[in-house]
Amino acid sequence: MSAPRTTTPRVGAATTRLLEKARAAFRGGPGLLEVIGWPRSVERAFFAADAERLPRPRYEIDRDRAEEKLARLDAFEAELRGDDALTRLLRARTHSHRLGQRMLLAVGTPELSRLSTEAYGGARTGWLDGDTTNLQFAEFVLERIGPPSAPEVDDEEGGALDATGLAAYLGERLARRRHRPALTIELDEDLGAKAIAGKTRLRIRADATFEAEEARSLYLHEVETHVFTAQNGDAQPHLDFLDSGGPLATKTQEGLAVFAELYAHALTLGRLRRLADRVRLVAMAEGGASFLDLYRDRIDAGLAPRAAYLDVARVFRGGTCDGGAPFTKDASYLSGLVEVYNFLRVAVGPHDRHIVDVLVTGRLALAEVEPLVALADDGLLAPPTFRPGWLRRWDDLLTHFTFSSFLDTLTLGFTADQHRWIAARQPTMSGPPADPPAGPPAGPTKGPSSG
Repeated sequence: MSAPRTTTPRVGAATTRLLEKARAAFRGGPGLLEVIGWPRSVERAFFAADAERLPRPRYEIDRDRAEEKLARLDAFEAELRGDDALTRLLRARTHSHRLGQRMLLAVGTPELSRLSTEAYGGARTGWLDGDTTNLQFAEFVLERIGPPSAPEVDDEEGGALDATGLAAYLGERLARRRHRPALTIELDEDLGAKAIAGKTRLRIRADATFEAEEARSLYLHEVETHVFTAQNGDAQPHLDFLDSGGPLATKTQEGLAVFAELYAHALTLGRLRRLADRVRLVAMAEGGASFLDLYRDRIDAGLAPRAAYLDVARVFRGGTCDGGAPFTKDASYLSGLVEVYNFLRVAVGPHDRHIVDVLVTGRLALAEVEPLVALADDGLLAPPTFRPGWLRRWDDLLTHFTFSSFLDTLTLGFTADQHRWIAARQPTMSGPPADPPAGPPAGPTKGPSSG
């Protein structure tokens, strides 16, 4: 494949009109995650009721605005003809944005859960090999890493950071970059999550604390992935609508973010366990478990009440709290990681750096990389303005994936047979375990399951 052009191409009148229509179709409309986020008032009411009543969040949805955008997208989709790279890209983007508006209009109803499964997959969605489910992979991870143990204390890392300390840490990391994005870091008293990154703003919950490794992970996940890809898309001279990919880009974006943590050795066991546990929570909610069922499960697992609440709130935001209709985004992080990792195993080669560059040129899905590479070859897609650390160290990346790709040609069974004494010392892990039963967790309850 030829390297992408370095000069700006002359864009024809027909292409210019098509891109203008695309911008008009994609612009505006409320963001789903902002709409479904629970304010702190919901949390305060939950604990004021001694954690015995279902939360009752209220959602403010500008339905007229969402329906108007959906109509624009429908009209634009009807105009898309042909099978060239740009048309294929626009068709995929339109489908993703349409799904996002449909999800907005379904907030607070069981339909949101069905649409979120279409966008992100669910706990029992098969992926990659068409057989293994997200839940099976999560259970395999939990079995492999074992139960939590007492954390090791690293005197070199120092103590936990408060929100102000985290903001200072993130600012220092950004200041060390020769070329850095414009980013406002704010403390937010009402934020439910510990931190949320948009295109140009990162909000931190004012009373949150962060361990040193958590702060490092957050920088890689929120800043070097989500902020960078959004600003890379916004900086595109012709395809600036790549700053937002809609819900179908979520799995790839979260997979990229978790890969950045893994590759930088910032994906701790605690963080990996939380990602796997969240898939299990989605599975329980899909099977009918309520918010209170999942909250008690987290308490029984040893979590502090507020940590348990925040984990479970992620699963029920936008859906219904009485069970059976969760928001399934948390089922996509581990599957996204595997899909991104395997893509890189195939894509990283001595002559293919520009393919990997395309992966961070905006907020996009893996399915969009092929038409975007063709557009880069034609000069319509510019290189990324900001590259994450893992991509800047190309020689290290090539070394890693050269070795990783070779391992794919070997069978682990041969090595396991050579060292059978290891298997005799630990539980057998021949593959992902079967799905556990659906429904609420077994065992006695601690109160009513509905308010």
